[in-house]
Amino acid sequence: MSSMRKGLMDHEKGAWLDEEGSHGEPREETTFNSEPTAVRIIETLNEDHSFRLDEAALEKILLSPEVVDKKVSIISVAGAFRKGKSFLLNFFLRYLSSSAEVRLNGEWIHAADALTGFSWRGGSERETSGIMIWSKPFVVRNAVGDEVAVLLMDTQGAFDSQSTVKDCATIFALSTMLSSLQIYNLSQNVQEDDLQHLQLFTEYGRLALETNASKPFQSLLFLVRDWSFPYEAEYGFLGGERLLERRLQISEKQHTELQQLRRHIRSCFETISCFLMPHPGLRVSTSPLFRGQINEIELEFQQQLGSLVPRLLDVRNLVLKKINGHEITCRELLEYFRAYINIFQGEELPEPKSMLMATAEANNLAAVSNSKAHYVRQMEEVCGGDAPYMSSNDLAEEHERCHNEAIRLFKCTRKMGGADFSLQFLEKLDCEIEEQYESFIKVNNSKNLFKSMRTPAVLVAFMIFDYIVQQFFQIIGLDTIAGLFSAALCIAIAALCTWAYSRYSGNLREAGVMVDEAVTWAWQNFLSSLTQEGMHRAVAIGHRLAQNGSANHLLDAAHKRQHKKRQ
Repeated sequence: MSSMRKGLMDHEKGAWLDEEGSHGEPREETTFNSEPTAVRIIETLNEDHSFRLDEAALEKILLSPEVVDKKVSIISVAGAFRKGKSFLLNFFLRYLSSSAEVRLNGEWIHAADALTGFSWRGGSERETSGIMIWSKPFVVRNAVGDEVAVLLMDTQGAFDSQSTVKDCATIFALSTMLSSLQIYNLSQNVQEDDLQHLQLFTEYGRLALETNASKPFQSLLFLVRDWSFPYEAEYGFLGGERLLERRLQISEKQHTELQQLRRHIRSCFETISCFLMPHPGLRVSTSPLFRGQINEIELEFQQQLGSLVPRLLDVRNLVLKKINGHEITCRELLEYFRAYINIFQGEELPEPKSMLMATAEANNLAAVSNSKAHYVRQMEEVCGGDAPYMSSNDLAEEHERCHNEAIRLFKCTRKMGGADFSLQFLEKLDCEIEEQYESFIKVNNSKNLFKSMRTPAVLVAFMIFDYIVQQFFQIIGLDTIAGLFSAALCIAIAALCTWAYSRYSGNLREAGVMVDEAVTWAWQNFLSSLTQEGMHRAVAIGHRLAQNGSANHLLDAAHKRQHKKRQ
């Protein structure tokens, strides 16, 4: 653009310098030798839908000596794809690149024939990807005389065929967190789904900021393009305010969800405004040869541009970027870019979902909850707190029956999302049922008298055995070995007392658990096998004795019969 070349060329530095430097006159800062252009500072990686910050490009812009320590105003445009965001930003560029005189007489709109700057074109396919910033910040003096760097930010359009809900939420949230003025670019009207998307995206940004502050973001402008009802609300800010008041109005007749949505939006931004723009004309929207020629744009659109752009970019109206109430510089802004992109690259934030996916997930979780509750009710009937002890095999059979019923109930429940989506929730149900089964096993075992008293029984048996062995070694004169058994006896007595005190008073619970675990370990690894072997031997001996007794009885009977015959 010809106005961008206004100034004197410093041949030593190779940079364009401002010629006038008057109050309110923008001075384009640069350390590049090339023409100013839109630079992609945040790139979308399509393979895994992650984001990459081009720190080198961003440092070149923000750490330029002319702006590095100046306060900054960032104007961002976000919204659905193919709705004219980049087209609008190029008029911002044209205004900022014009002289004060040209801006005052309104001729800045006609500063050039073709509309250049941020990449734009007609058509239905996405043009902008990631987040773009104009490579040359504009430096102006604000109302109090301080120099301020003005940055223009263009964002990837939301809801295209290549972007996930997380992509859209991340781009919108990042631009809202980083901008001092967020322009929400809408088509034809402010609809309920527009407000719902805004609620999702801003809440995602507020979650990333880890703040519950009532006003986490600064200024929001609803820019309604192609407004077709000027007889209801006229073009411009006045009509926009009337429309916005109706759309964000809260009444008692509204559903609670609608009221909460409107309160949420008002609570997120310090200021909210609205501007209604007319259609730019059929030539603009339908001709593939249109390149931004101002004479092909409807006069009404030009007039509203002449109202909107100066209002937003006038030095008296510039919104300085603040974070936690502190006006930041370009140097500090670079650190916030790095910090925010790291937040969204991490795994701390939840995955934002579409309304369908969120509803399907809730639907499947409800089915999981109902099926698990059915399993618990069925198991409570057979082995609940009031039911008697059940053998392990019978308990396993009842678990299998109730488990199959719960799975069958889950599969029969009508759910959204399809069979493949429900599969992960079926696995979740299976895991939760197994965990619940472990709890029922513990409850059932507590009803077994021996298992509940195993610790004291084992300790008492050990003490008796230990005392007998100790006395034996003392009798035969092996006092050293008897002393070892005596020490073991003391340890067993201390363990039993600790366990009893823990169970009775509720204190020293960890010590009581340690005693239980030690006894359980000894029982499972040594005593159980020894006891079973001893019982088998006892049964075998008893069986032999019984057989011998029967044989002797038969012999005695035979002898008696023979004796009677002899007589």
